[in-house]
Amino acid sequence: MKVLHLISGGDKGGAKTSVFALLLALNEEIDVTIACFTEGVFYQEIQDMPIHSVLFKQKHRNDLRILRPLAKYVRENGYDIIHTHGARANFISMLLKLHVKVPIITTVHSDYKLDFTGNLYKKIFYTSLNAIALRTLDYYIGVSESFRSMLINRGFEGDRVFSVYNTIDFDKEIAYCQKNEFLSRFGVDGEGKTLIGIIGRFDYVKGHDIFLKAAAEILKSHDDVLFLLAGEGDLGASLKNMTNDLGISDKVIFTGFVKDIFSFINAIDINVCASRSESFPYMLLEGALMEKTTVSTAVGGIPDLIADGDNGILVPESDYHALAKGIISYINDPETAALHGKRLYCHAKAHFSRESMKRKSIEIYETVLNREIALHQRFDMMFCGYYGYANSGDDAILEAIITALRKEKEDLAMLVLSKRPQEAAKEHKVFSINRLNFFSIYKYMKKTRLFIYGGGSLIQDITSTRSLIYYTFLVHMAKFLKMRVMVYGNGIGPITKERNIPMARRALDKCDYISLRDPKSMDDIKELGVTNPNIVISVDPVFSLDIEEGSKMDEILAFEKIEHSKKYFVVNLRPWQYNETVFVDKMVNAIDYVAEKYNLTPLFVPMQKIDISIIQETLRKLSCKSLVLSKVYEARPLMSIVSKAEFAMCMRLHTLIYAASVGLPVIGLVYDPKVASFIEYMNEKSHVDTSDLDLRALKEMVDIIMENPDLAREKIARECERLKGLSGNDAKGAIRLLS
Repeated sequence: MKVLHLISGGDKGGAKTSVFALLLALNEEIDVTIACFTEGVFYQEIQDMPIHSVLFKQKHRNDLRILRPLAKYVRENGYDIIHTHGARANFISMLLKLHVKVPIITTVHSDYKLDFTGNLYKKIFYTSLNAIALRTLDYYIGVSESFRSMLINRGFEGDRVFSVYNTIDFDKEIAYCQKNEFLSRFGVDGEGKTLIGIIGRFDYVKGHDIFLKAAAEILKSHDDVLFLLAGEGDLGASLKNMTNDLGISDKVIFTGFVKDIFSFINAIDINVCASRSESFPYMLLEGALMEKTTVSTAVGGIPDLIADGDNGILVPESDYHALAKGIISYINDPETAALHGKRLYCHAKAHFSRESMKRKSIEIYETVLNREIALHQRFDMMFCGYYGYANSGDDAILEAIITALRKEKEDLAMLVLSKRPQEAAKEHKVFSINRLNFFSIYKYMKKTRLFIYGGGSLIQDITSTRSLIYYTFLVHMAKFLKMRVMVYGNGIGPITKERNIPMARRALDKCDYISLRDPKSMDDIKELGVTNPNIVISVDPVFSLDIEEGSKMDEILAFEKIEHSKKYFVVNLRPWQYNETVFVDKMVNAIDYVAEKYNLTPLFVPMQKIDISIIQETLRKLSCKSLVLSKVYEARPLMSIVSKAEFAMCMRLHTLIYAASVGLPVIGLVYDPKVASFIEYMNEKSHVDTSDLDLRALKEMVDIIMENPDLAREKIARECERLKGLSGNDAKGAIRLLS
């Protein structure tokens, strides 16, 4: 793999350091070259590093005579990818696209709308050009997850936007001079004083004015404090005037640009970031490397590094009162300050390592190259469902279907529509695109043979009519493009609006093969007036998944502090608009009843993030002790945890399926007809309605299970074997449709 990086060559500060770190890491694995356009600080320093560099020197910023030699250089050296950094490189790359057919990635190091804020001409001209250039490039890397979200929210295609956090090499030996030696350069006597420092170019977005206002507040109560500003920029003169206006000029030292930045960091006691906007500032990682106590605004990806009150202090953006208060708290409590500095070092070393940056960057390059290959590839199958929404059940469906199909035919070319295509591609080893990018869907449908609905209940309108329109529209698009269409182990309905029935019926009648997960769905599909003869009753695909014993389950139990010997029963609740008003109170009564009578502990299992709110509401009202899984886990290790329980009492269908498929007795809390349908398909009657919960009946169902738990398990196990026997038929049916 050969990658050409482009950068202006005059970059300083965090952007320079982060690109240096990236290039040095990548150079260990792939062929990397850096091309610069000026002989500035970046270009001069890269000459002393083991990185191949070239100079395409511009006489001025708008000198475009370098385009032809640059394009020739790319073609002659056979670069696979061009990776750009900064506004100038983005603009040149936009024009370079006219001459070379190489995918171009840009790293967005800052909020491009806020660049050049301190200069009106540059703000109008260069910010606008950069915004235009960005729209023409192929792929994007934000240096934090919040920056990735920002780009997506501004209309950049989600499956073309990645994130790689800035990192620092914690194993590299750093050089710096002693505190007194550094301070002597500026005629500063730091003896007996607390030194507060801020690093960054003098730009409005960096919040130096906020820092100085906070300094004035601190000096009202603490006279033995000095404030150091390392950097330079257009706002330098106005900031110095501001210190005079605030009457603090004798307590503020402007050091100018500091080349040996670790000497500066070593000299200060508290590292401050006052930025109005940030991606993931490198100066905080540099401070973490030296265990510096840190106070920062909570902007961009900074909260991913700093946990407020644990390894630093976070304050609202532009709030100089809060900034001053945070700094004062550390001045008054140096022991806590030192502890938080050590914790920040440990957290940064564990999560923002050079190795992780290298690995993630190369994964992105591989993804990009695979997508370029995919533009010319034909696919066997395209999968559509509620994928990428961090819903354990729907993600388990996709895993189960892919696993079952690969058992039938190992070399299938698969494409998945997902909200989070990068995660789907990595998790399932498939090609994936954004489920809402209809242009890409249409393009790839033309090169795919079979369209598979692999979801729970997709043809329904109880969530929204918009959802039904989406799924039925894709059926019509697929059939228009001569694809075969399969509904794979789905439920049907409910369709609550009369006007939506013809929409659902027309789509289902066009399908080449429909397998339904329970007999009730067969009744529902007939009620819609569907006359399609190719319909069979099957089972939910998740029944084909095997549990995953061992390390992952043990890791989860250890993380959640759950003892292996603990006897528990599984509870899953979800918010639902039709739950009766006293639903939570009744569930609290039932859970406390089970805990007291049978000496069992409830284990609350969220299947989607929205479940956590109702779980927390329930916990506040419980009298008994409880266990809680703090986040949504993958299906197979979660099934292993569920298998250790006594029984499961759940709302969400796939929690019940997880339990039943491992032979666990189940009680369904029916918020949707599909829950009752599943329980009855298991030849059980143990379900109650959440809109009018029969508390007495619920307790009796628990009693029946607990009076003879072995018998209850045997009965579920028999039904489970019956349904598992059906689960392989759908994969065989899908392969037949390819023939």
